[in-house]
Amino acid sequence: MKKLFIACLGTETNTFSNMPTGMQTFAETMLYHGDASEKSDELFAAPLKVWRKRAEDLQADVIESLAAFAQPAGVTVRKVYEDFRDEILSDLKAASPVDAVMLSMHGAMVADGYGDCEGDLLARCREVAGPDAAIGGELDLHCSVTPEMTGAADVLISFKEYPHIDSAERAEE
Repeated sequence: MKKLFIACLGTETNTFSNMPTGMQTFAETMLYHGDASEKSDELFAAPLKVWRKRAEDLQADVIESLAAFAQPAGVTVRKVYEDFRDEILSDLKAASPVDAVMLSMHGAMVADGYGDCEGDLLARCREVAGPDAAIGGELDLHCSVTPEMTGAADVLISFKEYPHIDSAERAEE
C-alpha cells in the first residue's frame, strides 16, 4: 500500500425522533477537518488513529479527510449529510489515485432523502477510488448492513463489545 485515505462520518439515527440531527449536533460531538487522528480521543476517531499508524509504519502516505460524528438523534438534515459526504468525496478526488479507503461509520445513519447513508457514501467512494482500490469500514455493533454497503466495500468490521470498548481492536482487525 502506498496511499491510504481515511475519514469518519456517522450517527445512530432514531427515525421516530422529532429532533433532527443538524450541524450543531455534529459540532457538539465530533467535527474535525483532516486532523482528528492527531487531536481526538473520541470513540469513532480511534480507528483513524489506528489506520494512520499502521499505514505510516508501512511508509504509506495518509490522506485524512473529515471526521464528523453526532450523538444519536433523529434523521440528519439533508444538506448537512450532503455537505459532509461531498467534502469527503472532494478530498478523495484530490488524493486520487489511492490504494485504500477506510471509513469509520456507525451503520445506522439516515438523512432526509437517504435511507442508507453508509451505503451511499461507500458507493460514491467506490466510484471515485475505482475498482482496484480496497474499500473498508468499521461499524458500530448496532449497525444495519445493507446490500449497498456490501456491494461497495471489500471489508466491513463491526464492534463486538457493549459497552463499546473495542473500536481500536476492530480497526486493527
